[in-house]
Amino acid sequence: MFRKSFMTILVTLFFGFFNLAFAKLQVITTQQAAQLLQNNKNVIVIDTRADKDYLNGHLPNAVNLTNAMLSVKRGDVVGLVSYNRQLEEKLSDFGLKENASYVVYSGENFDKPQFFLTNATRVAAILYWAGVKDIYYMDGGYQKWVDEGRPIAKGEFRLPKSNFVINRNRTTVFSFLPFVEWGLNHENLVQFVDARNYDQFTGKDTKDKRLARFGHLKDAKWVYVANFMQKEKNYWVIKPKSQIEQILKNADVDINKPIISYCNTGHLASGLWFIGQAMLDTKLVSDYDGSMAEISRVYNIPIIAK
Repeated sequence: MFRKSFMTILVTLFFGFFNLAFAKLQVITTQQAAQLLQNNKNVIVIDTRADKDYLNGHLPNAVNLTNAMLSVKRGDVVGLVSYNRQLEEKLSDFGLKENASYVVYSGENFDKPQFFLTNATRVAAILYWAGVKDIYYMDGGYQKWVDEGRPIAKGEFRLPKSNFVINRNRTTVFSFLPFVEWGLNHENLVQFVDARNYDQFTGKDTKDKRLARFGHLKDAKWVYVANFMQKEKNYWVIKPKSQIEQILKNADVDINKPIISYCNTGHLASGLWFIGQAMLDTKLVSDYDGSMAEISRVYNIPIIAK
């Protein structure tokens, strides 16, 4: 039984690699984003900030699209990625196309680097799951773009409604509950990394009522996603690859071994997923969709509070 399950994982990862063979996730500078927008007409820009911030100013022709707009509640669990048919409808309503390239960025959140990163990477994860080929995260976000005196627009920009079709989900994006349960029973094969702040990790912070229990998964490593970011002027950028590798090493995380990144809803967990794919050259990191909001309701799974 064990051998069969392990082989299933290997087959899944193999097809994930096949799907990704010609796809690209990349961190780019504001200058590179400007060049890409100037030279490639098949690029769609996604602004993942709150509506009020977007309306006050955004990159020209940027569509406002947030994790909340693409997520749903099923039962008592919030923040889940929509099923394919519903997701196709949502993406079509925003005029998105599966064969376009995307520049995704965030901003604001001056005192919350975790959201400066993951507001964009969670949307990137959903787009990649839906089969989008090339996604570029613009480092420094809207603030860096403005500081450099680049053009902006105000008000809402909308694309004509499209017909987005999900031909195949990419298997190296999300983990779901059955595989998470399997991983918890085979902890020598799968690592769990908790992306939340320390008080949430230990269970001291009990304010988030989306959770049924508080604390962390057994043997999970704690790597707060905000620690991947560094402040420059009035914006945040991702730390160099060498520093991120050291952060993971200090937390005893082996980047060459399968990792399930989780948080409260799968939002913060997308940060490590994106960095793993775009910077660390690994397809072994996945984002647990549902995260603690879901698994805290599975009462036969221990949650450690300390």
